[in-house]
Amino acid sequence: MTTIPDVQPALKAAVEQSIAELRTAYGDEETRIAPDGQGGAWVEIASVDLGETYLQDDTFVAFLLPFNLPGADIYPLFVRPDLGRTDGEPLGKGTQVTTLAWPGEQRRVVQLSRRTRNGAFASQTVVQKIEKVLAWLRDK
Repeated sequence: MTTIPDVQPALKAAVEQSIAELRTAYGDEETRIAPDGQGGAWVEIASVDLGETYLQDDTFVAFLLPFNLPGADIYPLFVRPDLGRTDGEPLGKGTQVTTLAWPGEQRRVVQLSRRTRNGAFASQTVVQKIEKVLAWLRDK
């Protein structure tokens, strides 16, 4: 008998639940999913409002839902690479331009480093985390 490992394991239950919450909050057509092959998934929300702080009206948001949810933070998040402030100031602390190896492509992005500390990530939903980081970005 030969055992062949599953090349693309199914998404973990907590990841599937998080994806369902994201689709409810942001819409099916706005939410792109790419399984990571470990039970987690890369997610891209196509368009979220940026508010008054930025030259751009909206951005995509990309992030990894790790296979070990809810025992891991959703960190970091990535947004459009051309993000610019209306006041001309630099993006500042907690942001950096980098390259994201999104499944099947390389893309320039701005990384948002907003870690949830002290295990508090286990008590927030994925939508709460995304909205918390977006509120930080809008108010930055």
